[in-house]
Amino acid sequence: MTDTPGYIVTNRARGKMLTHAAAEIYVRDFAPVISDEPPSRGGENRGPSPLEYILIALCA
Repeated sequence: MTDTPGYIVTNRARGKMLTHAAAEIYVRDFAPVISDEPPSRGGENRGPSPLEYILIALCA
């Protein structure tokens, strides 16, 4: 017998690459968010970078 809880929580997200530096990410029923690198890293600065999204999550 395992010590598995009687419930399981599943979180899902999906993404679509827009360019080599940008992605469009979908979570639940929310509008998509854009992740992009700044121009100094080859992006177009259309949204926070992936690292900045990690920092946002840690602050939340």
